[in-house]
Amino acid sequence: MTAVITGASSGIGRALVLELCKEGRRVVGISRDEASLRGLARECREFDFIRSDLSDPRSFGLIRERLSDLGPIEILVNNAGFGAYRRILEMEKDDIVRMTFVNFLAPVLLTRELLPLMSEGSTVVNVITAGIHVLLADLPLYGATKMALHYASEALRDELRERGVRLISVYPGLVRTAFHARAGREVGGG
Repeated sequence: MTAVITGASSGIGRALVLELCKEGRRVVGISRDEASLRGLARECREFDFIRSDLSDPRSFGLIRERLSDLGPIEILVNNAGFGAYRRILEMEKDDIVRMTFVNFLAPVLLTRELLPLMSEGSTVVNVITAGIHVLLADLPLYGATKMALHYASEALRDELRERGVRLISVYPGLVRTAFHARAGREVGGG
């Protein structure tokens, strides 16, 4: 059985890869950052990776094709995220589209694409954010895309249950990762 993790090259995704590798699971990480994925491959014996940009609609079929020979997927973790500390009207159009795709559409489309490779009893984990419960004034579009994923996850939970697949939504609070620096702000704390 295989675990597939998006956003695997850093932060929460990287930590999940390392933990699952310690448990002896076969893990496939998906990220745009090939150098970081190669580093993980050196650390984890049962790790493979797919370099992919989840803001590209063509990526999902290619990911499925690459995974189809590995046997059933036991766990899919939709963890990849993109944010920008800017008000919506200050954002570039391309960043709005990319954020919507990576944070909302990619988890839905990847789950749909990989479902035929998942066996009964498999689990999909959608990493959302505790921030959906309040207005994220400095990350408004990020919050909106994650709220959309929350809503879609609620609907998908029942659909997947009919196929014997469980969906879990995870709502982490502020986690000190490289996400914030890439989004335009350093954060303190741990």
